[in-house]
Amino acid sequence: MELRFGAVAHRAEVYVNGEKRGFHEGGFVPFCVDVTDCVRYQEENRLVVLVNNELSDTSLPAGETEILKSGRKKAVPYFDFFNYSGIIRPVWLMSTPRHRICDYSVRHEISGKDACTWYQVEIENPEPDIRMEVRLWDEEGKLAAYSEGMEGKLVIADVHLWEVRNAYLYRLELRLFQKDQLLDEYSEEIGIRTVRIQGTEILLNEKPIYLKGFGRHEDSPVLGRGFSLGFLKRDFELMKWIGANSFRTSHYPYAEEAYQMADREGFLVIDEVAAVGFVKRAGTAMFTAAGSGKRPESFFASPTVARLKQNHLEALKEMIQRDKNHACVIAWSLFNEPESNTVQAGEYFREIFEAAKAWDVQKRPCSFAMALSSQPEDVVCHQYCDFLCMNRYYGWYVKGGSEISDAKEAFLEEMERWAALDPQRPMIFTEYGADTLSYEHKLPSVMWSQEYQIEYLKMYHEIFDRYDFVRGEQVWNFADFQTVETTGRANGNRKGIFTRDRQPKDGAFLMRRRWLES
Repeated sequence: MELRFGAVAHRAEVYVNGEKRGFHEGGFVPFCVDVTDCVRYQEENRLVVLVNNELSDTSLPAGETEILKSGRKKAVPYFDFFNYSGIIRPVWLMSTPRHRICDYSVRHEISGKDACTWYQVEIENPEPDIRMEVRLWDEEGKLAAYSEGMEGKLVIADVHLWEVRNAYLYRLELRLFQKDQLLDEYSEEIGIRTVRIQGTEILLNEKPIYLKGFGRHEDSPVLGRGFSLGFLKRDFELMKWIGANSFRTSHYPYAEEAYQMADREGFLVIDEVAAVGFVKRAGTAMFTAAGSGKRPESFFASPTVARLKQNHLEALKEMIQRDKNHACVIAWSLFNEPESNTVQAGEYFREIFEAAKAWDVQKRPCSFAMALSSQPEDVVCHQYCDFLCMNRYYGWYVKGGSEISDAKEAFLEEMERWAALDPQRPMIFTEYGADTLSYEHKLPSVMWSQEYQIEYLKMYHEIFDRYDFVRGEQVWNFADFQTVETTGRANGNRKGIFTRDRQPKDGAFLMRRRWLES
């Protein structure tokens, strides 16, 4: 018997009837705790979960914890979203057999009108007389393919492929037998599709795709990051209304239900691990090398980087293991806006990228989201990327307001340098946006007005359309979201195309026209 937690931010100690039964680090993926031998059957049981969301230089996401004069602790995030805490996703009590299906992996090959799905199943406590039956059912409930064994292939004739905004899902059924006795069974919907990069094209089922969508956050009024099926459904309906076909799980893996819905609706997902805040911050304790009193030259030269890498690799492995079979997941994002221009960063990145490639049987493309500090002349980590993800804010953080015409020229100048350096690799803009108050109107436009957001977006779209290697645009952000209190934030980040309660700003109608007409 196990307790399965969908996610606890950011670390959890689990106690059952006063006995510690488990610990998990990382706030965005599931974990299980075995309680078989400590529960009292037919009696009341006491479950206690000790939750901690303190930030450090080894946590994902990164930050630090400040002690105030009052003695209270204050989270100091190195990231721009609220550091929620708690049991943020569903908890299940599971009863499982001794011999059970633990995991499975699939990868797909397409040949003309047919396809082959290679599978591999992992079971607990295998024995010689245990066997596996694998069936694939189509949406009409007809048997599409059959195989036996812990690994093998399913051959599908006249296959229905999973396409963008036109999803077709088969049901994969795994059944575990010992002689003729059924021991365990598991089924899940899967989409059959391939994804690869060729030159400047991102190919889904060998056809070029262009990503239109958003960076998003799991954030809503009242529940914060707590899972809400109602808000999830509302978000997907709004994305469909506006003409989007994709999103990035900025800046952490989302609830499993989000991927299931993306599979069903045909949305493309860049799945991102919670490696955000990996940059050197002036005045923070983590940047004093132990015993030396000197600041290291690189974030990745800090004394605790080995522990950080261990946590990073574990979080990455858990994300890939959970999400690897989803058709919607077409790529992995391994960092958001990290330091990327030092020798130490290059070595760190190499290990993370190699691990992602090794753990994913589908060998999806990998990338990371680059901040403005990642310029073509000095970035040393972009060579590991299969495609480039760019976060750019010319016209907002750089040359904002009345300088927006200069911002356009600065943006174009950088784009020309990227075109000269790396013209044969796809580029996706994973962030671009301007804070906008839904009630603010001003002519001529000023920053924070709806008119300025539209002027800003039009400028970016004009530049995107000039370059063939730009293969996607994901606006920052889908909806306004909560952040810490600062003078640069009006009760949160207001870059949403929709308000926090999911109502459209004027920019939403601009995006709808662009995306539905293209």
